[in-house]
Amino acid sequence: MLRRYLIAAALSVVVPLAVPAGAGGSPLAAPAGGPAKATQGRWIVVLNDPADLVAVSEVARHASALGGAVTGRFAGLGALSVGLPGSALEALRRDPHVAYLAADGPVRLLDGPAPAGWTVPGWPGTPPGSRDASRLVPPGVVRIGAAPAKVNGLATAGPAPKVAVAVVDSGISRRSDLNVAGGYDCSNDPYDKLFGDSTDDHMGHGTHVAGIIGGRGSVVGVWPGAPLYAVRVFPRFGSAQLSNVVCGLNWVADHAGELGIKVVNMSLGGDGTDDNDCGLKEKNAFHTAICRVVDAGVTVVVAAGNDGADLSTTTPAAFHETLTVTAMAAFTGVAADHAAPPAGCRTKTADETAADFSNYAVPGSPATSHVIAAPGVCVTSTWNDGGTKTISGTSMAAPHVTGLVARCIDAGPCAGLTPAQIIAKLRADAAARPAATGFAGDNRHPVPGKYYGDLATVAGY
Repeated sequence: MLRRYLIAAALSVVVPLAVPAGAGGSPLAAPAGGPAKATQGRWIVVLNDPADLVAVSEVARHASALGGAVTGRFAGLGALSVGLPGSALEALRRDPHVAYLAADGPVRLLDGPAPAGWTVPGWPGTPPGSRDASRLVPPGVVRIGAAPAKVNGLATAGPAPKVAVAVVDSGISRRSDLNVAGGYDCSNDPYDKLFGDSTDDHMGHGTHVAGIIGGRGSVVGVWPGAPLYAVRVFPRFGSAQLSNVVCGLNWVADHAGELGIKVVNMSLGGDGTDDNDCGLKEKNAFHTAICRVVDAGVTVVVAAGNDGADLSTTTPAAFHETLTVTAMAAFTGVAADHAAPPAGCRTKTADETAADFSNYAVPGSPATSHVIAAPGVCVTSTWNDGGTKTISGTSMAAPHVTGLVARCIDAGPCAGLTPAQIIAKLRADAAARPAATGFAGDNRHPVPGKYYGDLATVAGY
């Protein structure tokens, strides 16, 4: 059945990318006046029939005739982004092809401040016998059972990964220790017009996420060497708009099949709720876009948010179609250690406890059906300057689980499962881990009034 692709509410996001020839979904034009004016008069127009490609062109012409400027066409979602004078709103709403109009808005990243002075050589968790102690297997990767048997050059344990991951973020830097297979640029970075379109990461966030997922060199990720597609939605300066994120999701949905993309990581957040109808009731285009990606067989992993609050009012964390990841602290990778924070790591969170900043679900609420936990405090990973950096946030927890999903599909236990079945399996595997290997805040060591889920784990994959 055809779905109307709707949108509402301002959100928060990050995105990386690289552009294969013929990629669909045009990036947005930069509004004059910079980020401060970006939301003034900018709308997302959602059509009644997302399959009607002719209607997209007809509505675009109608908007132009009303004095508007079409800044993006998302034919796969049946939507457009437009700059429109207020006097034209009602006329465009009455267009027979239009389901509704919703205001565009800014998005944000979900990482925290970077601790200073933290170096990586000799990090706990580096496999015994490794010839290069600077090759970091971070404690978080060790904690979820994903450390490879050995680290030797760029070699990975087992067969080369095949399942591809789309990282919707600030881009991914081209490094020899990351397998960046391609992507798409939805950032509309005005500087790219001077220096050429780029899917490179000018902020660092997307590269950090990518290293946690698939690092295979200075940082060893959960699934080393996993093919990564950088879907860039953030410019090098300023904020992104929700329409940039819809652009990125449109690209993923259109190209997932041909590129083998089975997982999406979204370490971003904003306001909104789950209407249990893919955004149709609340006219939330972001929700509907995620549903279309899930319909394409792609599991969407998202960060829970860093407000230390109920995640039911944060999107995309609240959407039940996603696997939502809360954050906990794993300073050494050993459950029984309860160590002090590493030198230079400024945090109020104690080792092996839920992160003080992490959002959570309310016990007994519907949100508890799609929540899982992963390490997200003082996580070191690859950075866009060629080195590494240590930052905290549910942004860092989510890619641990994204890597697990890719690993599970590649290894076989999750092969052929639907996204909903994959979410159920990873949560069941996490719940089955021995109580002694859990953390303070999981379901067997609960914090009153706060549900963080169980700690993700490798279970035969």
